[in-house]
Parts: sequence; structure tokens; C-alpha cells
Amino acid sequence: MRPTADINGIEQPARVTRWAVTTFVVLFAMNLLDYLDRNILMSMKPQIASQIRMTDAQWGLLTSFFLVSYSLVSPAMGWLGDRYRRGRLLAIGVGLWSVATVGSGLAQSYHQLALARSLLGIGEATYGVIAPTILLDLFSREQRARLMSGFYLAMPLGSALGMGLGAYIAKHHGWHVAFFLVGAPGFAAALLALFLPEPVRGASEKVDVERLVEHERAGATREDYIDMMVNSSYTYSVFGMATYTFAIGGLLVWIPNYLFETRGIEQSRAGMMLGLVTLVAAILGMSVGGWVADRLALKKPEALFFVPGVAMLGSIPFVVLGLLATSEPLIYAAIFAAETLMFINTGPCNAIIANVVQPNLRAAAYAIAIFGIHFLGDIWSPYLIGKAADWFGDPLMMQSSVGLVLARIGATPTQVSGHAPQNLVAGLLCVVPALLLSSIVLLSGVRHLPREMALMQAKLKAAPHHKV
Repeated sequence: MRPTADINGIEQPARVTRWAVTTFVVLFAMNLLDYLDRNILMSMKPQIASQIRMTDAQWGLLTSFFLVSYSLVSPAMGWLGDRYRRGRLLAIGVGLWSVATVGSGLAQSYHQLALARSLLGIGEATYGVIAPTILLDLFSREQRARLMSGFYLAMPLGSALGMGLGAYIAKHHGWHVAFFLVGAPGFAAALLALFLPEPVRGASEKVDVERLVEHERAGATREDYIDMMVNSSYTYSVFGMATYTFAIGGLLVWIPNYLFETRGIEQSRAGMMLGLVTLVAAILGMSVGGWVADRLALKKPEALFFVPGVAMLGSIPFVVLGLLATSEPLIYAAIFAAETLMFINTGPCNAIIANVVQPNLRAAAYAIAIFGIHFLGDIWSPYLIGKAADWFGDPLMMQSSVGLVLARIGATPTQVSGHAPQNLVAGLLCVVPALLLSSIVLLSGVRHLPREMALMQAKLKAAPHHKV
């Protein structure tokens, strides 16, 4: 039985607390399907490319097509998510992305596959914007870094499952079947979304519920949106995640191919090992990041910036080691260390957004963050990495000054049967400056957070400004 609505169909805080854990489990499962559907493509390049011929740059663009549609639709979903019942919007989004995943398995040409991946982005935009706002209303402020770490743990878990299952199913049953199998469960998830509770926006903020309802009914004003966009903590968090996303997005797309095309590791073994490494790294990195940040933030809120900023800096030497190593165990060990440190950032950075943005415009805040993160991040990185791999696969480019430096450190071209020479090591090294920039941006946000958290609370306790 669903909770009983009190005010305009909105569940009151005392009545939704018992639904918090159940709602988390349901939304986590949906998020797992989201990233499984999104990333299963990555480990099936040999099978797909054998039927649908494409360059490395075109392969990278498949992810970019998804991310462009995902990012462009997000702002509209944010506006809707701040105003209408969120479970119904989720049902539409989950259903659409499931249709798109099954459609990917039906594709017979590059353009059809690109269209299916673009439609996938439209469906997933709804979920990515709205689901976090429901959870933030059900769990206390003191748990936010852990909450968001736990929720977004589905991101690497789904990616790991996608890489492992994709490689296995594609090898034994074909890549078309892989898309069908992972797309089908989404239709049941879409139906389940209709039964989720609808807490009042801001229910976890320890503010009188009547005041929260006043803010919800009043809605966000133009000045509220302007204040959000000039909020230093919000913008530093978004830009820090954008540069991190450039790195992790490019790595997730190209590391599988690096393992079996550059290092010669058998495809299914590489996919399963990488999936296992990513799985354990995600559990450790996100759990540690969320717990440490929440613990330190009880006394020093700026720890939400400091913890991920230091972690991004620490990941750089391990990324370089993983790309230049030739020993298979050393490659996996370095990738594990790098991913563990990179995944630390997810919970704290998303908690920062929740802590400095009013509840009646959080969906919009996450939508704009998604737009910024992807348009400044992983929309470009898979394509740029693929393009750099093509460029520095050319013997003439390797004779340039940059090419000679790359050769000295071991970033040399490799030849894959039926493919032009490529230099994936050179392409993947593009993520190093992005990680350095992410660290600098996050550490720069430390001094702003306590003041802007206090300002948000003061606005929420005051009477709302009504739209003109």
C-alpha cells in the first residue's frame, strides 16, 4: 500500500521515512539498469565493427550522440521535475530508454545505431535529473555524501556489468541479443516508478513543513535561478565534476579496447577482469569518499570539497602507470587504484549541490549540472581520445616533436587486423590534464561552502518570494 497524501498529493515527512530505504532500493536498481544499458556498448566493439564499419572517431561519437541528447533534454526535465509528480515523469523516462536499448539491438547501420543511442539519452535524462531529488527529500542532511555515494554506486556497478556482460553475450550469442537482454527489464522498472512516494520538496531540511509547502507552491523565481548560477560552491562543484567526467567517461569507453587491442589481452577475459576491477574500486572509492566526507563535514563542511580534490590529484600517477605498464597484473592494479581515487568525488560533489540549492529548484540544479558536466566533459572525451589515437597511429605524426616524446615513454602505435594503425595510449593520456584541472577547481571551492550552506538554510526558513 502506498502512503497517504496530505497536501496536494504530497507525502509529509513523518509518513515517508518508513519508505526511504525501499525507495532507495528501487531507485538504485533503476540507476543500475540505466548505466548497464548505457555502457554495454563499450565492450562489444569487435562484434559491432565487424558488421557496421566505422573509424575510432566514429566509435567515440556514439557516446557523444547519447550525451548530447541527454544534456540538451535535462534542463526541460529539471523544470518539470520541480513542478510535477516525479514518479510519473520517471516512468516515462525509464520506458523510453528501454525502448531505445532494444532499438540498438535492431540497428543495421551506423546511422540507425547513432539514432538509438540518441533516444537513449532522452529517456535517461529524465531519470538522472529527478531520482536524486526524491532521495534528498527522504534522507537527512548529515547522510548526504554517503547517500549520494550509495546511489551513484550504480554508475560504476552498471558500467562494470555492462562491460562484463556485453563482452560475454556478444561473443557467445551476438551483440544484438546483448541489447535485447539488458533492455527488457526496464519496462518493469517503468511500471514500478508509478508507485513511488512523493515527499514534500525539502522534507529533510528540518524546516517547518508548512513553510516548505509555501516554497513549493510559490516555485522558483528568476532571481533564484540567477543566484544559483552565481553560487560559487555550485559552480565549482559542477566544473570539478565536468573535468573529472571528461577523464572517467573517456576511460570507460576506451580502456576495454586498450586492453585487448593494444595490450593483446583476450577480449572476454579483459572485459570480465575490467568489470571486476571497476566493481571493487567503485565500492571502495565511493564508500570511503562518502563516509570520510560526511564524517569530516560534521565539523568542517568544506571537507566536501577537500576530500575529492585531493583524491583527483592522487589518481594521476596511477592513470599514467596503468597506460604505460605492459604487465597485465600491474595494469589492473594501477587501473584499480586510479578508479578508486576518482570514484571518491561522486558523493561529496553531489552533496554540495543539495546543500547550497533550495529544494524547489534542485531538479533544475541537477539538470543544469548534468548539462554542464557532459558538455564540458565526456561528450568530447571519447571522440577526442579516438581522434588522438588515429592521429598518433600515423607514422608521420609519430615523427613530430610530440610523437617522439610519446615514443620515448612507450606510447607507440599498434596494428589491429582490418584497422589502420592506432595509438590508444597516446589518446588516453588526454585524461591526465583533465584530472589535474579537476583537483585545482575542487580545492578552490573549499572557502565558499560554509557561508553558502548557511545562506540556503536562511532562505528556506524565510517566507518565499512570489514570482512576478
